[in-house]
Amino acid sequence: MSEAGGNRVLVVGGTRGAGCLIARLLHERGYDVRVLARDPARASAELGSAFEVVAGDLTKADTLPPVLRDVDHIIFTAGAPSGRYAPENIVKTTDYDGVIDTLAAARSAGFRGRFVYLNSIGIKTRSLAGFLINLLKRNTLVWRRRVEDKIRSSGLDYTIIRVGFLLDRPGGERAVNVSQGTLPLAFRNRIARADVAEAFVEAMRHPRASRATFEIVWGKGLRRGSWSALLENLKPD
Repeated sequence: MSEAGGNRVLVVGGTRGAGCLIARLLHERGYDVRVLARDPARASAELGSAFEVVAGDLTKADTLPPVLRDVDHIIFTAGAPSGRYAPENIVKTTDYDGVIDTLAAARSAGFRGRFVYLNSIGIKTRSLAGFLINLLKRNTLVWRRRVEDKIRSSGLDYTIIRVGFLLDRPGGERAVNVSQGTLPLAFRNRIARADVAEAFVEAMRHPRASRATFEIVWGKGLRRGSWSALLENLKPD
């Protein structure tokens, strides 16, 4: 029997970045992984036949209900693309409306699992980096702060994980700090995407992560202890 017991997990944002790493790690651990994709043929070619790729678009709410059927957990990492300018209407449609529409579709589908959401540190703390990101992706941190309240009031079980600056580095090598504060968005507060993938897979079923918001960044020194131990002291929102 697999570690997951055959559970199906929907990854929204699973075609790129941390979301893709999360999808692959879930598969390695025996989960049945469904991935939302605007271009299913391309996503299937990139991910491989082991993944169930379902057509859907966050900006089109009517495409979401079929994607949410018969899933046990949802991991949401999608957002307006990074690294280039995005007008506020695109940011709001993706980073805010897309989350709300996914939550609504999940409730309509009778979803009873956990909704795990990837957010950024710095949404409640002013910083130069945050100011610049809000200029490039118009007010993305503002909309991402607002959507957290919608997740908390959705009635669903949830975990919100705010992550530091993401790096393409190996996971498991650096210590990880798990906190429930409000770190500023600064390069010193960074973490590998591979470590983020582990955090999401572990938090998805950890009892102390239920209805909790926390932040993860690299700490000092080498990794010590398990993710289970890192999450054990979380307090609900």
